[in-house]
Amino acid sequence: MLSGELIDKDVMLQTLHKVKEEWKWETAWGGWDFPMCAMTAARLGELELAVDFLLMEQGKNTYLINGHNYQHDALTAYLPGNGGLLTAVAMMATKWGGFPEEWEVEYEGG
Repeated sequence: MLSGELIDKDVMLQTLHKVKEEWKWETAWGGWDFPMCAMTAARLGELELAVDFLLMEQGKNTYLINGHNYQHDALTAYLPGNGGLLTAVAMMATKWGGFPEEWEVEYEGG
């Protein structure tokens, strides 16, 4: 998710696609995996892929009506997942990332 001149963007993008295809998402540790991948995709200019990660239909990428990131019955509030989602959306709404062109996104101060 970090930017920098020393990053090989092609290798990073290939790695991200491999992660999306190969990770066992249903057993991923927590809900922060999805926003971390979204931030990486956004940094690489892959805005559709970023949204795909944020909206991926997986149990640990579920948000309850009260806003909590659900993990399982014994952990119904996983705050790193909440923080990751908020960070990803904030990053994508500003100059640090972006949303697909068809999305109309407004943010305070922008």
